[in-house]
Amino acid sequence: MNLTHHVIYLWCLFHFTVTPSTSYNLNRQRLTRRDAAISNSPSGNYAPVVDKCPTDFFTRQPNDAEAKLSKSESDYINTRAGHSIPLWEEYLNRVQLKDFDVNSFLHKAKQNGGKAGETLPNLGFSLSGGGARALCVTASILDAFDSRNEKANEGQVGGILQLANYAAGVSGSSWLLGSWATSNFPRISTLDWRLDEENDLWDWNVAKHFLKVWKIVKKKKKAGFHVSIVDAWAILLNRHFINDPENKDPQTGKAVLWSSIRQTSGYKERSAPYVMAIATSRPEKKTAFTPETPIYEFTPEEFGVWHPYLNVSIPMEYLGSPPETYKSPSTSSCVKGFDNAGFVMGMSSNIYSAADSPDTSDLPSFIRMLDKFVDDDDWEGKLPNTFQGLGKNGHFQDDKRDTLLMADCALTMENVPIFPFLQPSRKIDVIIAVDSSADGVKPSDPIQYGYPNGTALYTIYTKTLQPHFSGYRMPKIPNPYDGSFTKAGYHQRPTFFGCDSKPKTPLIIYLPNYYMIGKTNVPTKETTYSKERMDEFFENGFAIATQNTGFKADTEWPACLACALIDHQIQRNSQARTKQCQRCFDSYCARV
Repeated sequence: MNLTHHVIYLWCLFHFTVTPSTSYNLNRQRLTRRDAAISNSPSGNYAPVVDKCPTDFFTRQPNDAEAKLSKSESDYINTRAGHSIPLWEEYLNRVQLKDFDVNSFLHKAKQNGGKAGETLPNLGFSLSGGGARALCVTASILDAFDSRNEKANEGQVGGILQLANYAAGVSGSSWLLGSWATSNFPRISTLDWRLDEENDLWDWNVAKHFLKVWKIVKKKKKAGFHVSIVDAWAILLNRHFINDPENKDPQTGKAVLWSSIRQTSGYKERSAPYVMAIATSRPEKKTAFTPETPIYEFTPEEFGVWHPYLNVSIPMEYLGSPPETYKSPSTSSCVKGFDNAGFVMGMSSNIYSAADSPDTSDLPSFIRMLDKFVDDDDWEGKLPNTFQGLGKNGHFQDDKRDTLLMADCALTMENVPIFPFLQPSRKIDVIIAVDSSADGVKPSDPIQYGYPNGTALYTIYTKTLQPHFSGYRMPKIPNPYDGSFTKAGYHQRPTFFGCDSKPKTPLIIYLPNYYMIGKTNVPTKETTYSKERMDEFFENGFAIATQNTGFKADTEWPACLACALIDHQIQRNSQARTKQCQRCFDSYCARV
């Protein structure tokens, strides 16, 4: 593939989606240079290398009947939960629930140790896609839940970020998680992504890097690996989200791996949630996604999939290894260094896959024109299929593919990553779903304005109604297509779904992006955010998280939020909801 094609790709990148960076001015301390991400690519650059295989290649054995967590994930969550007892005590004392004894609630945990989903609540953040809009909405809400934010503590919601064991992100939220985790989990408001730059193609600060981007990607191609538009996208994402934000050269982040997160002190100390970037795969070129389409997870420890027809994972550092690896690890060669952080974020945010759809009539005209010059699968994130042939009875969508065609989950309408938290072995009690989708707007057309209407939640709920997905339990979600969701007002306020469900069904705390005190329905295509706009996002996100300002303010919200977080543990403790908590559930629970 020649340079001209890659310049066409880059032309596409800057017209079809967002190129991020950040600035804001709310009297928050900002880092001019954040902790440098750890560069440990074995090649010293973007190209993977071939290396020896480990004896134990799988972290989760294929289709294990018990579908247990990997040892690495289990160890992380167990250690983190064990350290969180004083954090729960601090948070609950701050909220000051009425007629509620904090010591009694934590008695089992103090006596038997903190165990997620057993003696302590198990929380996960489900963070939607939506380009830079999602990046900013998610950042503002997570910052409002951070105990390092004194205003959050004053608003009685600070500390929830420290209590969460998981955080999964799609697209723009994967950018946030990648930037945050590779920077050693600082307070999110201190991260600097330079969103106030002019980021369109015709701006010199972008165009001047085209040749450098191609040279970086070319090293991967020369090493014998397929490359596509997503590799160029990865380099541009690295430039904004990885390592020193003052270094504007695209070389930034070329040697930073997703598995590099494991080397940060915050990860080693288990001081942050277990982060996951989420992506999906297209069945074939020019083929539509289906409800069977799998969801793939990229964690610092492993790459894997949970699906009725395939449960398996491998160490993240061996991402991209060929399928013959698992057949004979002692005589096969593995790949290392494929998990470039930008490439992982690029696969999660690969909206370009829309150009590989069977029907492209909804795409902007310039994309349809460019599609004539681009091979269909070059719109996809190309990932060697390590799991080839492992599916049950050949029913798994990607079972026969040599290469996975990785794409943004927004294209399957699963823009809020709920599914990873429906895995029974994770024992999730509460999913805090932050939805920054632009529903009513086709994912293939990111130019329009929009707010969420619950489409992603409903899509995943209907998926769990299929017979072979019956092992995944999710609360009932109203239908957004007939207007039930919006008629109930769930798109413009926090809502609890699954209030009366059994403990094995997670309760969902739904936090949609909506106008509280500022407009945040920016088109997904928008590339430049002024400092004033960033302020508006952080102020509106803080208002959503605390519910302490605006025309829908509710002083009871911090208590109600706490009631939802502890409800499953209350049941396990054989305790009853307090009158205050019951009033909260009467106010915030969905009626479906």
